Amino acid sequence: MKLSHLYINLKYFTQFLLFYARSDLRHIERADVPHVVPENFIGVNIASNKNEDTDEYILDKIQDLGLKNLRIYFTYEDLNNHKARLLKKLKHFNGSIIVNLSPPPKDAGDISSEHGMMAWKNFINKFFNDFKEIPFAVEIGSTINRPSWTKLSFKSFFMIWASTYSMCRIHKRSIIGPNVTDFEPFINFGIYRYLQSKHQLPDEISNNLFMERTIEPEPYDRRIFLRKYPMLFKFDIYKKSALYKLIANHFNIKSLISPCAFWSKKRVHRLINQPNLQRSKYVTRYFALLAAKGDFAKVFWGPLICGREGLISNSIKEPNYPNLEQVTYYKEARGKIADFNIKKMYYALRFFNATIPGAKFIKDYSHDTNIHILEFEKSNQIIHILWTQNSLIQDIQLLYHLNDLRNGQYKDHLGNEIETPNAITENPIYIYWNKSHQPNLIQAPKISNNYFINHDPQHYFFLHDAEWEGLIKAKNKNAMHSFLKACHPSKLSSPDKKDSLRLSRNAVWSLDIPNFGKVVIKKPAHIYPHKLYLDRHRPNKSVRAWNGANALLAKGINTASPIAVFSKKNDKTGLENYYICSYSNAYNFNELAMHFRSENTFKGLSKRHIFEHCAQFINDMHGRGLFFNDLSAGNIFIKINDNHFDFELIDTGRVKNYFSNLSFQSRKRQRMKDIVRLLNKFDWETRNIFLKYYFQLNNKSLSLLDKLSLINYDVFVEIKRFRKKIQKKLS
Repeated sequence: MKLSHLYINLKYFTQFLLFYARSDLRHIERADVPHVVPENFIGVNIASNKNEDTDEYILDKIQDLGLKNLRIYFTYEDLNNHKARLLKKLKHFNGSIIVNLSPPPKDAGDISSEHGMMAWKNFINKFFNDFKEIPFAVEIGSTINRPSWTKLSFKSFFMIWASTYSMCRIHKRSIIGPNVTDFEPFINFGIYRYLQSKHQLPDEISNNLFMERTIEPEPYDRRIFLRKYPMLFKFDIYKKSALYKLIANHFNIKSLISPCAFWSKKRVHRLINQPNLQRSKYVTRYFALLAAKGDFAKVFWGPLICGREGLISNSIKEPNYPNLEQVTYYKEARGKIADFNIKKMYYALRFFNATIPGAKFIKDYSHDTNIHILEFEKSNQIIHILWTQNSLIQDIQLLYHLNDLRNGQYKDHLGNEIETPNAITENPIYIYWNKSHQPNLIQAPKISNNYFINHDPQHYFFLHDAEWEGLIKAKNKNAMHSFLKACHPSKLSSPDKKDSLRLSRNAVWSLDIPNFGKVVIKKPAHIYPHKLYLDRHRPNKSVRAWNGANALLAKGINTASPIAVFSKKNDKTGLENYYICSYSNAYNFNELAMHFRSENTFKGLSKRHIFEHCAQFINDMHGRGLFFNDLSAGNIFIKINDNHFDFELIDTGRVKNYFSNLSFQSRKRQRMKDIVRLLNKFDWETRNIFLKYYFQLNNKSLSLLDKLSLINYDVFVEIKRFRKKIQKKLS
């Protein structure tokens, strides 16, 4: 960052802090003011390509989505290409069009010169003349707080703003800006102070309100000041929206627009196994929250057609993504119509747009970012949209009366009719009631359990029992009842040692259950008093195993599928709980270590082949922010079928799940903690195969210190074994 840009940022930040300190933001950061959601609330960014048939494809999809807002990026070269062609076809569009006018990055650095300003003025003169019959508003500025993207300095921005502002006033066009990306409100504030002094304030504020960096729409932003303490400032989407509205009111600007937002496939896939499905949930949750808050008049998704971010994929792979971020300049809809593929995000946006814009927002019943129940009123109907943050779950019967649930009609976030749900999860649900049957919530929504889930095609059922509580995953209610008939926790008891798979700190045994096959049941057998005290505020061991397994599955890492978890109510011993998962018919790495002492291949697979693939598996797990913390050879399995194999993990109670700071160096300690445990029983030939390949995957070199960490753990294990032998003899 140039010193001049840094100086202006510090200046703007100082001005903003004074404003923020005097503000009354804390009283307006909830969604509690009834209002009508604008009918033209949602928009999308568009661009075509050389093939004119793409224009018709785009116009057809705009009509299908029911959109009333369009936005298109425009620069010098676009005066005579597909963008000009597409824009002219929007002459009779029944909605609003925002045209973002920007200099090309290659010319932006020279814009403040006489030649550069002349080129800009010629461009906007020609644009206004060529498209005078098109009902457009002008936006100036495109992620201007990222000069490395736009190549535009603040000085150059103010120069092109001044000349365009005059042109807009002459032609009676609205001017919008400055389009700041991410959450940097001090940039908006500083720019508006300067423009106010020049009597050039915009008609509408544009700010991307870019939520992708918070992973999902609801959490507090961790990138504000102190990453580890987001609770200090509590900047969630509601508070961010309220702050921008406060800035708009301060400068007497009538409305706010968010011109671009998306969750890219690349970033979501790093942390979640099904990125396309996950992003469709985010579409509903993001637009619903902003519709409820009511501060933004228009909210746009990113590109309509794009492989990484679009509602429609062009089937172009990630390495061919444009060098210039499309949030800065969406150049074209690349690819052929035959390769276009409509994503679930498209259907989620279409259904939301048909349902909520034009409705009256009534209330967000929750005061917790973990769960939301939003109430709207439209066409003599009461509509609730409800969901939790990722991986969380709540029993719907704790919030709604059974009579209200029976009278509701249900649709998923894609618009498909569904049965009455058993639980509220990260999948948004729409519930409809006739206005004459006003639903009443039993209590304020909150997450009242410690369960994490991996949402898959099966359903989750809460155990309603006077003595026990729990959660069961099953295909349907009949399967759930069949499971409870065979495996209700009141019927379970630990077998003798001879009938157990393991009996030490935990009792582990197997059981055949109709329709579920062979399952493994795990129950704590012994807990040290100090552990019972230290873990008194944590979920019990079975819940931790359930949560760890679901965290692995959610990020695409194989583990024995969790089926149920049960806990006895008011249990003080920590022993009355059960975790039940599918049985894994595979070879564990203890058996592998024994085998390789005398053989060089295993089931036709070489040692190198197995351990290079194992390194890939462990690196994938670590790269997704998962650290096992108990990765002994007995807890990793290898399944082999016709020379094809997969890895699977068990004993998941100590899994740590991270969503930030996932670089190799920042998490190296956690990585090595897993690796030294896994390789403890293998010889140095095997260790070197694994370590060399693992470090290569991260573009790192294996050092002597890394090898010493394995030796240190070997010594620790030997001392521990020796100590146990002495204790056994003394006893």
